[in-house]
Amino acid sequence: MAKLKGTAMAVEGEPAPSDGDLAGRLRTVGLKATPQRLLILRELLSRCDHPSAENLYRAVQKVHSTISFNTIYQTLQTLAEKEVINVIRPVVDAARYDPITELHGHFMCSHCKRIEDQLLEDPNLKQIDTEVKSSGKYWVVQRQILWVGLCQECKEAATEEAGRSKGKQ
Repeated sequence: MAKLKGTAMAVEGEPAPSDGDLAGRLRTVGLKATPQRLLILRELLSRCDHPSAENLYRAVQKVHSTISFNTIYQTLQTLAEKEVINVIRPVVDAARYDPITELHGHFMCSHCKRIEDQLLEDPNLKQIDTEVKSSGKYWVVQRQILWVGLCQECKEAATEEAGRSKGKQ
């Protein structure tokens, strides 16, 4: 899994951020480091699948059985408002959450719903992003680059299925 600079996302083989690091990250944006926020943020940072609120709820509930879905959802909304995390709002699926806040794109498979990070190294794109945000013309609350289509696995499965269907005719 690739790590984008400036993120606290765990990388295979590297230790996850400590509770102190996460608490500091929350405090720098004016949030209290409650046990629920730390648990939710830790779970999100441990994943690379861009989970929905419901998927995070199921995972967190295994550790904290009394936590409510509303707590998960409200915490995710608060973290997104404070730009601690990003929200990915694909038209074809529920909102998904991403601990990487640096500008990057996503590819979402319309069949299996998997979302993959797409690192964008184009300096022009970063320049446009900076110009739009600093122009004073807009109040940017979200920026998103999302490609939707079939991932390689689903594309291959669809091609095989089409070949089998053709052979039966």
